[in-house]
Amino acid sequence: MVEQKDCAVCSAPAVQKCSGCQNVHYCCREHQKQDWKIHKFHCMPAKVKQDPKFGRYLEATRDIKAGDIILKEAPLITGPAQVTPPVCLGCYKLLEEGKTVACPKCGWSFCSKACTENELHKPECHYTQNRGEKVTISTYGVPHPNYQCLTVLRCLYQRDHNKKLWDKLQTLESHCDDRRGTDKWNNDKKMIADFILKFFKLDGVFSEEEIMKCCGIIQINGHEVPLLEPEYVAVFDRVSMAEHNCSANCNKSFTSAGEIILCAGVDIPAGAHVSVCYTDPLWGTEARRHHLADSKFFECTCPRCSDVTEFGTMFSAVKCKKKDCKGYLLPTTFILPILHKTKSPDPESRGLDDKFWNCGSCKDAVSDAIIQQLLQDIGRELSVMPKGDADACERFIGHCSSYLHPSHHYMIDVSLALAQMIGQDNHLGLAAVSDDRLLLKTQLCKKLAELLETLAPAETRLRGSLLFELHAAVAETGRRRAATEGPMVMLGYVTESRKILQESSQLLRHEPPELPEGQLCRQAKINLLQMDELIRNLSAALPSPL
Repeated sequence: MVEQKDCAVCSAPAVQKCSGCQNVHYCCREHQKQDWKIHKFHCMPAKVKQDPKFGRYLEATRDIKAGDIILKEAPLITGPAQVTPPVCLGCYKLLEEGKTVACPKCGWSFCSKACTENELHKPECHYTQNRGEKVTISTYGVPHPNYQCLTVLRCLYQRDHNKKLWDKLQTLESHCDDRRGTDKWNNDKKMIADFILKFFKLDGVFSEEEIMKCCGIIQINGHEVPLLEPEYVAVFDRVSMAEHNCSANCNKSFTSAGEIILCAGVDIPAGAHVSVCYTDPLWGTEARRHHLADSKFFECTCPRCSDVTEFGTMFSAVKCKKKDCKGYLLPTTFILPILHKTKSPDPESRGLDDKFWNCGSCKDAVSDAIIQQLLQDIGRELSVMPKGDADACERFIGHCSSYLHPSHHYMIDVSLALAQMIGQDNHLGLAAVSDDRLLLKTQLCKKLAELLETLAPAETRLRGSLLFELHAAVAETGRRRAATEGPMVMLGYVTESRKILQESSQLLRHEPPELPEGQLCRQAKINLLQMDELIRNLSAALPSPL
Protein backbone atom coordinates (compact mmCIF):
# COMPACT_ATOMS: atom_id res chain seq x y z
CA MET A 1 0.00 0.00 0.00
CA VAL A 2 1.37 3.42 -0.98
CA GLU A 3 2.00 5.69 2.01
CA GLN A 4 -0.08 8.85 1.89
CA LYS A 5 0.64 11.99 3.91
CA ASP A 6 -0.03 15.70 3.67
CA CYS A 7 1.81 17.82 1.11
CA ALA A 8 4.48 19.93 2.80
CA VAL A 9 3.27 23.00 0.86
CA CYS A 10 -0.53 22.85 0.70
CA SER A 11 -1.43 19.99 3.10
CA ALA A 12 -3.37 18.17 0.38
CA PRO A 13 -3.15 14.34 0.33
CA ALA A 14 0.18 13.40 -1.24
CA VAL A 15 1.99 10.16 -2.13
CA GLN A 16 5.11 11.55 -3.83
CA LYS A 17 8.18 11.65 -1.57
CA CYS A 18 11.40 13.61 -1.68
CA SER A 19 13.81 11.09 -3.21
CA GLY A 20 16.67 12.38 -1.08
CA CYS A 21 15.26 11.87 2.43
CA GLN A 22 12.02 9.94 1.87
CA ASN A 23 10.57 11.98 4.73
CA VAL A 24 8.65 14.83 3.07
CA HIS A 25 5.61 14.39 0.80
CA TYR A 26 4.34 16.52 -2.07
CA CYS A 27 1.15 16.49 -4.08
CA CYS A 28 2.89 17.64 -7.28
CA ARG A 29 6.30 18.42 -8.74
CA GLU A 30 5.66 22.16 -8.69
CA HIS A 31 5.20 22.15 -4.91
CA GLN A 32 8.38 20.11 -4.49
CA LYS A 33 10.32 22.73 -6.49
CA GLN A 34 8.67 25.51 -4.51
CA ASP A 35 9.63 23.93 -1.17
CA TRP A 36 13.23 23.07 -2.13
CA LYS A 37 14.60 26.50 -1.14
CA ILE A 38 13.75 25.63 2.48
CA HIS A 39 13.83 21.85 2.40
CA LYS A 40 17.37 21.60 0.97
CA PHE A 41 18.77 22.72 4.33
CA HIS A 42 17.02 19.82 6.11
CA CYS A 43 17.02 17.10 3.46
CA MET A 44 19.00 14.01 4.43
CA PRO A 45 18.47 10.27 3.89
CA ALA A 46 17.85 9.73 7.62
CA LYS A 47 15.19 10.68 10.13
CA VAL A 48 15.36 11.41 13.83
CA LYS A 49 13.87 8.69 16.02
CA GLN A 50 13.89 8.06 19.75
CA ASP A 51 13.84 5.10 22.11
CA PRO A 52 14.68 4.55 25.81
CA LYS A 53 18.07 2.91 25.10
CA PHE A 54 19.51 5.19 22.40
CA GLY A 55 17.60 8.40 23.12
CA ARG A 56 17.42 10.39 19.91
CA TYR A 57 19.16 8.75 16.97
CA LEU A 58 19.28 8.81 13.18
CA GLU A 59 17.75 6.00 11.11
CA ALA A 60 18.41 5.63 7.38
CA THR A 61 15.24 6.27 5.38
CA ARG A 62 16.63 4.61 2.24
CA ASP A 63 19.61 2.56 1.16
CA ILE A 64 22.73 4.73 1.37
CA LYS A 65 25.85 3.92 -0.64
CA ALA A 66 29.38 4.11 0.74
CA GLY A 67 30.75 7.58 0.02
CA ASP A 68 27.35 9.29 -0.02
CA ILE A 69 27.07 12.48 2.01
CA ILE A 70 24.26 12.04 4.54
CA LEU A 71 24.26 15.62 5.73
CA LYS A 72 26.25 18.82 5.54
CA GLU A 73 25.55 21.22 8.36
CA ALA A 74 26.69 24.65 9.52
CA PRO A 75 27.53 24.96 13.22
CA LEU A 76 25.15 26.36 15.80
CA ILE A 77 28.03 27.78 17.84
CA THR A 78 31.78 28.05 17.32
CA GLY A 79 34.49 29.27 19.66
CA PRO A 80 38.05 28.76 20.83
CA ALA A 81 39.01 25.53 22.58
CA GLN A 82 38.87 25.59 26.37
CA VAL A 83 42.66 25.36 26.63
CA THR A 84 44.18 27.57 23.95
CA PRO A 85 46.73 30.32 23.44
CA PRO A 86 45.20 33.60 22.27
CA VAL A 87 43.51 33.20 18.89
CA CYS A 88 41.60 35.60 16.70
CA LEU A 89 37.98 35.57 17.84
CA GLY A 90 36.79 36.17 14.29
CA CYS A 91 38.69 33.52 12.28
CA TYR A 92 40.50 31.49 15.03
CA LYS A 93 43.99 32.00 13.60
CA LEU A 94 46.77 31.84 16.15
CA LEU A 95 47.79 35.34 17.26
CA GLU A 96 51.40 36.52 17.43
CA GLU A 97 52.68 39.24 19.70
CA GLY A 98 53.04 42.55 17.88
CA LYS A 99 50.74 41.43 15.04
CA THR A 100 47.34 41.98 16.61
CA VAL A 101 44.52 44.48 16.38
CA ALA A 102 42.42 45.27 19.45
CA CYS A 103 38.64 45.58 19.16
CA PRO A 104 37.98 49.29 19.75
CA LYS A 105 34.86 48.51 21.79
CA CYS A 106 36.07 45.76 24.14
CA GLY A 107 39.86 45.32 23.76
CA TRP A 108 39.92 41.61 22.76
CA SER A 109 42.74 40.81 20.31
CA PHE A 110 42.24 40.00 16.62
CA CYS A 111 44.35 39.33 13.56
CA SER A 112 42.77 42.18 11.56
CA LYS A 113 40.30 45.05 11.75
CA ALA A 114 37.87 43.10 9.56
CA CYS A 115 37.75 40.27 12.12
CA THR A 116 36.85 42.69 14.92
CA GLU A 117 33.58 43.25 13.06
CA ASN A 118 32.77 39.54 12.68
CA GLU A 119 29.31 38.60 14.00
CA LEU A 120 30.87 35.74 15.96
CA HIS A 121 32.49 38.26 18.30
CA LYS A 122 29.25 39.94 19.42
CA PRO A 123 28.69 37.96 22.65
CA GLU A 124 32.02 38.61 24.41
CA CYS A 125 32.11 42.13 23.01
CA HIS A 126 28.64 42.82 24.45
CA TYR A 127 29.43 41.47 27.93
CA THR A 128 32.89 43.07 28.04
CA GLN A 129 31.44 46.50 27.22
CA ASN A 130 28.77 46.02 29.87
CA ARG A 131 31.37 45.26 32.54
CA GLY A 132 32.77 48.74 31.96
CA GLU A 133 36.41 47.83 31.43
CA LYS A 134 38.21 46.62 28.32
CA VAL A 135 40.17 43.36 28.15
CA THR A 136 43.92 43.48 27.65
CA ILE A 137 45.71 40.45 26.21
CA SER A 138 49.46 40.73 26.79
CA THR A 139 50.82 37.16 26.58
CA TYR A 140 50.78 35.08 23.41
CA GLY A 141 51.84 31.60 22.37
CA VAL A 142 50.83 29.89 25.63
CA PRO A 143 47.39 28.91 27.02
CA HIS A 144 45.55 31.97 28.28
CA PRO A 145 42.93 31.62 31.08
CA ASN A 146 40.63 34.33 29.72
CA TYR A 147 39.80 32.17 26.70
CA GLN A 148 38.47 29.21 28.71
CA CYS A 149 35.01 30.70 29.08
CA LEU A 150 34.40 32.25 25.66
CA THR A 151 32.59 29.41 23.86
CA VAL A 152 30.32 28.94 26.88
CA LEU A 153 29.71 32.71 26.96
CA ARG A 154 28.67 32.59 23.30
CA CYS A 155 26.11 29.90 24.14
CA LEU A 156 24.71 31.92 27.05
CA TYR A 157 24.37 35.02 24.89
CA GLN A 158 21.79 33.26 22.73
CA ARG A 159 19.29 33.03 25.61
CA ASP A 160 18.49 36.73 25.36
CA HIS A 161 19.40 37.41 21.73
CA ASN A 162 18.45 34.35 19.63
CA LYS A 163 15.77 32.24 21.30
CA LYS A 164 15.50 29.80 18.39
CA LEU A 165 19.21 29.00 18.59
CA TRP A 166 19.08 28.86 22.40
CA ASP A 167 16.21 26.36 22.27
CA LYS A 168 18.18 24.15 19.86
CA LEU A 169 21.18 24.20 22.17
CA GLN A 170 19.03 23.28 25.15
CA THR A 171 17.78 20.12 23.43
CA LEU A 172 21.34 18.77 23.25
CA GLU A 173 22.57 16.38 25.94
CA SER A 174 24.61 17.91 28.77
CA HIS A 175 24.83 15.01 31.30
CA CYS A 176 24.80 17.49 34.20
CA ASP A 177 23.84 14.82 36.75
CA ASP A 178 26.68 12.53 35.63
CA ARG A 179 29.24 15.35 35.46
CA ARG A 180 28.37 16.85 38.83
CA GLY A 181 31.14 16.32 41.37
CA THR A 182 33.76 15.09 38.88
CA ASP A 183 37.16 16.76 38.66
CA LYS A 184 36.13 18.25 35.30
CA TRP A 185 32.93 19.67 36.81
CA ASN A 186 34.80 21.28 39.70
CA ASN A 187 37.42 22.75 37.35
CA ASP A 188 34.72 24.12 35.00
CA LYS A 189 32.86 25.63 37.94
CA LYS A 190 35.99 27.47 39.05
CA MET A 191 37.54 28.43 35.70
CA ILE A 192 34.36 29.04 33.68
CA ALA A 193 31.24 29.55 35.82
CA ASP A 194 32.88 31.57 38.58
CA PHE A 195 34.98 33.50 36.05
CA ILE A 196 31.94 34.44 33.95
CA LEU A 197 29.95 35.58 36.97
CA LYS A 198 32.78 37.62 38.50
CA PHE A 199 34.88 38.86 35.58
CA PHE A 200 31.92 39.83 33.40
CA LYS A 201 29.81 40.87 36.42
CA LEU A 202 26.94 38.61 35.38
CA ASP A 203 25.91 37.38 38.82
CA GLY A 204 22.12 37.58 38.77
CA VAL A 205 22.00 37.55 34.96
CA PHE A 206 22.90 33.88 34.57
CA SER A 207 22.69 31.12 37.13
CA GLU A 208 25.52 28.71 37.84
CA GLU A 209 23.25 25.89 36.63
CA GLU A 210 22.73 27.58 33.24
CA ILE A 211 26.47 28.07 32.81
CA MET A 212 27.33 24.50 33.83
CA LYS A 213 24.68 23.12 31.47
CA CYS A 214 26.29 25.04 28.59
CA CYS A 215 29.66 23.62 29.64
CA GLY A 216 28.16 20.14 29.37
CA ILE A 217 26.54 20.80 26.01
CA ILE A 218 29.94 21.80 24.61
CA GLN A 219 31.78 18.91 26.28
CA ILE A 220 29.32 16.26 25.07
CA ASN A 221 28.47 17.68 21.63
CA GLY A 222 31.48 19.81 20.70
CA HIS A 223 33.61 18.86 17.70
CA GLU A 224 37.23 19.90 17.34
CA VAL A 225 37.54 21.48 13.90
CA PRO A 226 41.07 20.74 12.59
CA LEU A 227 41.14 23.33 9.80
CA LEU A 228 43.53 25.52 11.82
CA GLU A 229 46.22 25.06 14.43
CA PRO A 230 45.15 25.17 17.19
CA GLU A 231 41.78 23.56 16.51
CA TYR A 232 38.64 25.43 17.42
CA VAL A 233 35.35 24.01 18.74
CA ALA A 234 31.98 23.79 17.00
CA VAL A 235 28.59 22.53 18.18
CA PHE A 236 26.20 21.13 15.58
CA ASP A 237 22.52 20.19 15.71
CA ARG A 238 21.53 17.17 13.60
CA VAL A 239 24.92 15.46 13.49
CA SER A 240 24.82 15.29 17.29
CA MET A 241 22.04 12.72 16.94
CA ALA A 242 24.26 10.17 15.18
CA GLU A 243 24.89 7.51 17.81
CA HIS A 244 28.25 6.07 18.76
CA ASN A 245 29.66 2.77 17.56
CA CYS A 246 33.30 1.67 17.82
CA SER A 247 32.89 0.15 14.36
CA ALA A 248 30.75 2.93 12.94
CA ASN A 249 29.16 3.08 9.49
CA CYS A 250 29.85 6.81 8.98
CA ASN A 251 32.69 9.28 9.32
CA LYS A 252 32.80 13.02 9.71
CA SER A 253 34.86 15.65 7.98
CA PHE A 254 34.64 19.39 7.42
CA THR A 255 34.37 21.81 4.54
CA SER A 256 36.75 24.75 4.20
CA ALA A 257 33.93 26.94 5.53
CA GLY A 258 33.72 24.92 8.75
CA GLU A 259 30.57 22.96 7.93
CA ILE A 260 30.53 19.38 9.12
CA ILE A 261 30.03 16.55 6.64
CA LEU A 262 28.57 13.22 7.74
CA CYS A 263 29.51 10.65 5.11
CA ALA A 264 28.66 6.95 4.79
CA GLY A 265 31.81 4.86 5.10
CA VAL A 266 30.03 1.65 4.09
CA ASP A 267 26.73 0.76 2.45
CA ILE A 268 23.92 1.46 4.93
CA PRO A 269 20.57 -0.30 4.39
CA ALA A 270 17.27 1.50 4.95
CA GLY A 271 16.21 1.22 8.58
CA ALA A 272 19.75 0.93 9.96
CA HIS A 273 21.03 3.28 12.65
CA VAL A 274 23.50 5.93 11.48
CA SER A 275 26.62 5.88 13.66
CA VAL A 276 30.00 7.54 14.12
CA CYS A 277 32.87 6.72 16.47
CA TYR A 278 33.10 9.18 19.38
CA THR A 279 36.57 7.98 20.34
CA ASP A 280 39.75 6.75 18.65
CA PRO A 281 38.95 3.44 16.88
CA LEU A 282 42.62 2.42 17.05
CA TRP A 283 42.65 2.41 20.84
CA GLY A 284 42.18 -0.88 22.68
CA THR A 285 38.73 -1.77 24.03
CA GLU A 286 39.51 -0.83 27.64
CA ALA A 287 40.90 2.58 26.63
CA ARG A 288 37.94 3.31 24.34
CA ARG A 289 35.36 2.36 26.95
CA HIS A 290 37.06 4.37 29.71
CA HIS A 291 37.35 7.42 27.47
CA LEU A 292 33.66 7.23 26.55
CA ALA A 293 32.62 6.76 30.18
CA ASP A 294 34.82 9.64 31.31
CA SER A 295 34.01 12.14 28.55
CA LYS A 296 30.60 11.09 27.18
CA PHE A 297 29.15 9.41 30.29
CA PHE A 298 28.01 6.11 28.84
CA GLU A 299 29.41 2.60 28.86
CA CYS A 300 29.84 1.27 25.35
CA THR A 301 28.39 -2.17 24.66
CA CYS A 302 28.62 -2.01 20.87
CA PRO A 303 29.27 -5.26 18.94
CA ARG A 304 33.00 -4.55 18.79
CA CYS A 305 33.36 -3.90 22.53
CA SER A 306 31.20 -6.95 23.26
CA ASP A 307 33.52 -9.22 21.25
CA VAL A 308 36.83 -9.70 23.08
CA THR A 309 38.47 -10.79 19.79
CA GLU A 310 37.25 -7.56 18.12
CA PHE A 311 35.90 -9.34 15.04
CA GLY A 312 38.72 -11.88 15.08
CA THR A 313 41.52 -9.30 14.90
CA MET A 314 42.81 -10.04 18.45
CA PHE A 315 43.36 -6.28 18.78
CA SER A 316 43.88 -6.49 22.56
CA ALA A 317 45.31 -10.01 22.84
CA VAL A 318 48.46 -10.80 24.85
CA LYS A 319 50.74 -13.74 24.10
CA CYS A 320 50.49 -16.74 26.43
CA LYS A 321 53.81 -17.27 28.23
CA LYS A 322 53.18 -20.88 29.19
CA LYS A 323 55.96 -23.11 27.82
CA ASP A 324 55.37 -24.42 24.28
CA CYS A 325 51.99 -22.66 24.00
CA LYS A 326 51.39 -20.49 20.95
CA GLY A 327 48.00 -19.19 22.11
CA TYR A 328 46.85 -15.75 23.21
CA LEU A 329 45.24 -14.39 26.33
CA LEU A 330 41.98 -12.44 26.44
CA PRO A 331 39.48 -11.75 29.24
CA THR A 332 36.06 -13.35 29.21
CA THR A 333 34.59 -9.91 28.61
CA PHE A 334 35.58 -6.24 28.52
CA ILE A 335 32.03 -5.20 29.42
CA LEU A 336 32.49 -4.49 33.12
CA PRO A 337 31.03 -1.59 35.13
CA ILE A 338 33.15 1.55 34.95
CA LEU A 339 33.23 4.00 37.84
CA HIS A 340 32.70 7.26 35.97
CA LYS A 341 34.20 9.47 38.65
CA THR A 342 37.30 7.32 39.12
CA LYS A 343 40.22 8.63 37.08
CA SER A 344 42.90 6.17 38.18
CA PRO A 345 43.70 3.31 35.79
CA ASP A 346 44.82 1.21 38.77
CA PRO A 347 43.17 -2.26 38.54
CA GLU A 348 42.12 -2.28 42.20
CA SER A 349 40.23 1.00 41.82
CA ARG A 350 38.31 -0.48 38.88
CA GLY A 351 37.13 -3.49 40.86
CA LEU A 352 38.96 -6.01 38.65
CA ASP A 353 40.63 -8.08 41.37
CA ASP A 354 38.78 -11.21 40.24
CA LYS A 355 39.23 -10.68 36.50
CA PHE A 356 41.39 -13.12 34.59
CA TRP A 357 42.73 -13.35 31.07
CA ASN A 358 42.42 -16.85 29.59
CA CYS A 359 44.48 -18.53 26.87
CA GLY A 360 42.45 -19.71 23.91
CA SER A 361 44.77 -22.69 23.40
CA CYS A 362 46.04 -24.08 26.72
CA LYS A 363 43.27 -22.50 28.86
CA ASP A 364 45.83 -21.06 31.29
CA ALA A 365 44.54 -18.07 33.31
CA VAL A 366 46.52 -14.94 34.21
CA SER A 367 45.27 -12.25 36.60
CA ASP A 368 44.28 -8.88 35.22
CA ALA A 369 46.81 -7.19 37.52
CA ILE A 370 49.70 -9.02 35.80
CA ILE A 371 48.37 -8.17 32.32
CA GLN A 372 47.88 -4.51 33.24
CA GLN A 373 51.42 -4.30 34.59
CA LEU A 374 52.77 -5.76 31.33
CA LEU A 375 50.74 -3.32 29.26
CA GLN A 376 51.82 -0.37 31.41
CA ASP A 377 55.48 -1.37 30.97
CA ILE A 378 55.06 -1.62 27.19
CA GLY A 379 53.15 1.68 27.19
CA ARG A 380 56.04 3.39 28.96
CA GLU A 381 58.47 1.91 26.43
CA LEU A 382 56.31 3.29 23.64
CA SER A 383 56.07 6.74 25.25
CA VAL A 384 59.87 7.21 25.39
CA MET A 385 60.54 5.80 21.91
CA PRO A 386 62.25 8.41 19.68
CA LYS A 387 59.85 10.06 17.25
CA GLY A 388 60.53 9.71 13.55
CA ASP A 389 63.00 6.85 14.03
CA ALA A 390 62.17 3.91 11.77
CA ASP A 391 64.87 1.74 13.37
CA ALA A 392 63.35 2.32 16.81
CA CYS A 393 59.93 1.31 15.47
CA GLU A 394 61.33 -1.92 14.08
CA ARG A 395 63.08 -2.66 17.39
CA PHE A 396 59.84 -2.07 19.31
CA ILE A 397 57.89 -4.40 17.00
CA GLY A 398 60.59 -7.07 17.24
CA HIS A 399 60.79 -6.84 21.03
CA CYS A 400 57.04 -6.70 21.74
CA SER A 401 56.20 -9.54 19.34
CA SER A 402 57.30 -11.80 22.24
CA TYR A 403 54.47 -10.41 24.40
CA LEU A 404 51.68 -9.18 22.13
CA HIS A 405 49.56 -10.46 19.26
CA PRO A 406 50.87 -9.11 15.90
CA SER A 407 47.63 -7.12 15.60
CA HIS A 408 47.62 -5.80 19.19
CA HIS A 409 46.80 -2.09 19.25
CA TYR A 410 50.29 -1.17 20.50
CA MET A 411 51.84 -3.09 17.58
CA ILE A 412 49.43 -1.47 15.14
CA ASP A 413 50.17 2.00 16.52
CA VAL A 414 53.88 1.58 15.84
CA SER A 415 53.34 -0.26 12.53
CA LEU A 416 51.21 2.63 11.31
CA ALA A 417 53.92 5.14 12.17
CA LEU A 418 56.57 2.98 10.51
CA ALA A 419 54.53 2.44 7.33
CA GLN A 420 54.14 6.19 6.88
CA MET A 421 57.72 6.94 7.91
CA ILE A 422 59.52 4.74 5.38
CA GLY A 423 60.49 6.92 2.44
CA GLN A 424 59.78 10.21 4.23
CA ASP A 425 63.19 10.81 5.79
CA ASN A 426 65.02 12.21 2.76
CA HIS A 427 64.34 14.24 -0.38
CA LEU A 428 64.75 11.16 -2.61
CA GLY A 429 61.71 9.46 -1.09
CA LEU A 430 61.17 5.76 -1.73
CA ALA A 431 63.88 5.67 -4.38
CA ALA A 432 66.47 5.83 -1.58
CA VAL A 433 65.10 3.07 0.69
CA SER A 434 66.44 -0.48 0.66
CA ASP A 435 64.55 -3.32 -1.00
CA ASP A 436 63.84 -4.82 2.44
CA ARG A 437 62.37 -1.57 3.75
CA LEU A 438 60.30 -1.13 0.58
CA LEU A 439 58.87 -4.62 0.98
CA LEU A 440 58.18 -3.92 4.66
CA LYS A 441 56.29 -0.72 3.80
CA THR A 442 54.21 -2.60 1.24
CA GLN A 443 53.37 -5.39 3.67
CA LEU A 444 52.50 -2.99 6.49
CA CYS A 445 50.23 -0.82 4.34
CA LYS A 446 48.34 -3.86 3.07
CA LYS A 447 47.95 -5.33 6.55
CA LEU A 448 46.83 -2.07 8.12
CA ALA A 449 44.34 -1.25 5.36
CA GLU A 450 42.79 -4.73 5.67
CA LEU A 451 42.64 -4.42 9.46
CA LEU A 452 40.84 -1.08 9.20
CA GLU A 453 38.26 -2.57 6.83
CA THR A 454 37.45 -5.12 9.53
CA LEU A 455 37.69 -2.99 12.67
CA ALA A 456 36.64 0.48 11.54
CA PRO A 457 35.41 0.37 7.93
CA ALA A 458 34.18 3.97 8.02
CA GLU A 459 37.64 5.38 8.88
CA THR A 460 38.16 6.33 5.26
CA ARG A 461 40.57 9.15 6.07
CA LEU A 462 43.22 6.83 7.50
CA ARG A 463 42.56 4.02 5.04
CA GLY A 464 42.78 6.43 2.11
CA SER A 465 46.11 7.74 3.40
CA LEU A 466 47.47 4.20 3.79
CA LEU A 467 46.41 3.29 0.27
CA PHE A 468 48.19 6.39 -1.04
CA GLU A 469 51.38 5.16 0.65
CA LEU A 470 50.76 1.66 -0.73
CA HIS A 471 50.33 2.86 -4.31
CA ALA A 472 53.71 4.63 -4.12
CA ALA A 473 55.41 1.51 -2.76
CA VAL A 474 53.90 -0.72 -5.45
CA ALA A 475 54.91 1.70 -8.21
CA GLU A 476 58.48 1.90 -6.88
CA THR A 477 58.68 -1.90 -6.73
CA GLY A 478 57.61 -2.03 -10.37
CA ARG A 479 60.24 0.53 -11.35
CA ARG A 480 62.98 -1.55 -9.73
CA ARG A 481 61.84 -4.83 -11.20
CA ALA A 482 61.53 -3.34 -14.67
CA ALA A 483 65.29 -2.79 -14.73
CA THR A 484 65.85 -6.55 -14.83
CA GLU A 485 62.53 -7.99 -16.01
CA GLY A 486 61.37 -5.49 -18.64
CA PRO A 487 58.47 -3.11 -19.28
CA MET A 488 55.78 -5.83 -19.20
CA VAL A 489 56.46 -6.38 -15.47
CA MET A 490 56.43 -2.65 -14.81
CA LEU A 491 53.11 -2.27 -16.64
CA GLY A 492 51.56 -4.81 -14.29
CA TYR A 493 52.81 -3.00 -11.20
CA VAL A 494 51.79 0.43 -12.49
CA THR A 495 48.31 -0.85 -13.32
CA GLU A 496 47.98 -2.29 -9.83
CA SER A 497 49.32 0.94 -8.32
CA ARG A 498 46.79 2.99 -10.28
CA LYS A 499 43.91 0.84 -9.03
CA ILE A 500 45.05 1.37 -5.43
CA LEU A 501 45.45 5.11 -6.02
CA GLN A 502 41.98 5.37 -7.52
CA GLU A 503 40.51 3.83 -4.36
CA SER A 504 42.57 6.20 -2.21
CA SER A 505 41.28 9.17 -4.18
CA GLN A 506 37.68 8.01 -3.74
CA LEU A 507 38.08 7.54 0.01
CA LEU A 508 39.59 11.02 0.45
CA ARG A 509 37.37 12.93 -1.96
CA HIS A 510 35.42 14.81 0.74
CA GLU A 511 38.51 16.01 2.64
CA PRO A 512 39.17 19.79 2.53
CA PRO A 513 42.48 21.15 1.16
CA GLU A 514 43.39 22.51 4.60
CA LEU A 515 43.89 18.96 5.90
CA PRO A 516 46.80 16.66 4.96
CA GLU A 517 44.29 14.13 3.62
CA GLY A 518 42.78 16.76 1.34
CA GLN A 519 46.26 17.55 0.03
CA LEU A 520 46.86 13.83 -0.56
CA CYS A 521 43.62 13.66 -2.54
CA ARG A 522 44.75 16.55 -4.72
CA GLN A 523 48.11 14.85 -5.27
CA ALA A 524 46.35 11.57 -6.03
CA LYS A 525 44.44 13.22 -8.88
CA ILE A 526 47.70 14.55 -10.33
CA ASN A 527 49.34 11.14 -9.96
CA LEU A 528 46.42 9.42 -11.68
CA LEU A 529 46.88 11.57 -14.78
CA GLN A 530 50.61 10.85 -14.79
CA MET A 531 50.03 7.12 -14.38
CA ASP A 532 47.52 7.06 -17.22
CA GLU A 533 50.16 8.62 -19.45
CA LEU A 534 52.77 6.12 -18.24
CA ILE A 535 50.44 3.18 -18.87
CA ARG A 536 49.79 4.40 -22.41
CA ASN A 537 53.51 4.74 -23.08
CA LEU A 538 54.34 1.33 -21.62
CA SER A 539 51.55 -0.30 -23.59
CA ALA A 540 52.75 1.34 -26.81
CA ALA A 541 56.31 0.11 -26.18
CA LEU A 542 55.28 -3.52 -25.87
CA PRO A 543 55.80 -5.74 -28.94
CA SER A 544 52.66 -6.26 -31.00
CA PRO A 545 51.15 -9.78 -30.78
CA LEU A 546 51.72 -11.90 -33.88
